[in-house]
Amino acid sequence: MIFGIILLTAFFLKYFEPMLPEVLRNWADHISIALIVAVVIGLTYEYTSHLFREEILKNLLHESQDQVYEALKAYNVLTPDEVFRLLKEIASQINQTPTLFYPARPESNEYTFTESMDFFDTLVKMRPKEIVKILSTWIEPKSHKNLKYLASDFIGKYQLTEIAEELRRQAEPILHLGLLTEEDRGWVLNYIWAYSRCEKPMYKFLGDMMRTTSDPAVEKWILFLPLQMPSLEYANMINDYLERDAPIDEDNLLLVIQSIAYLHRAQVLDGVALLKKFPNRFGPHHQENVERIWRNYTLAPDELKGIFLQP
Repeated sequence: MIFGIILLTAFFLKYFEPMLPEVLRNWADHISIALIVAVVIGLTYEYTSHLFREEILKNLLHESQDQVYEALKAYNVLTPDEVFRLLKEIASQINQTPTLFYPARPESNEYTFTESMDFFDTLVKMRPKEIVKILSTWIEPKSHKNLKYLASDFIGKYQLTEIAEELRRQAEPILHLGLLTEEDRGWVLNYIWAYSRCEKPMYKFLGDMMRTTSDPAVEKWILFLPLQMPSLEYANMINDYLERDAPIDEDNLLLVIQSIAYLHRAQVLDGVALLKKFPNRFGPHHQENVERIWRNYTLAPDELKGIFLQP
């Protein structure tokens, strides 16, 4: 507003400059030019300062992963209301999507909120009803998408079944009506994951969706889950996914290989046997990528010997 007033004043002087006495024209010309230059410099400074402040905030948030936990731990007398109010303020003011899981999805601009979950493990165990009440407000339709995502992380991780059904009620129609947008994909799919983790049997809904979806972006999102929380259910889900008749996007097939390697290292499944089971999916042209991914997870590529030979 201030810059606008200054700029209007400069234009006002420029407009009336020819009407002024000779002795005042030079003064008016110099003053108007000085005001315009001041506005340009001022706006440039403000824009640069904004970028600088945003970069500082981003760096502080990344550096605060452990500090958040330590601070909360030091003040463990805080009530869930106070703790989650702090989380809400942080999550609502940043451009990145906070998650409880590691690794975060790099292509989705996520970051792992804290590397230590001990504090939240204790808090949820001791005060579950209060936390469920708080998270119920976070998953309201008009909530910030970061709050929705973080709330569903808590609901899924700690299997807070009391409010899981509400996640499905909001997310399922969006998927069925084909209304899933790039902006909403994260929290909608995270709602489905969190709900499905609370199911009995666990992940039934998610597994059904993985078998029937024709959206490569949805497949990609689900295929990243084993890297964050390895389990036998994900191993079975990958097996069912590979058994589909539908073609699989090559990028997603590489993510399948990565998930198999990670689950193999976690001793959740026999990754070599699973690769051998699907010669129609994994051929000799995949050998280099599979061996590279195997080495990335400190596995021995020698155990893959012979599985890519032509029949």
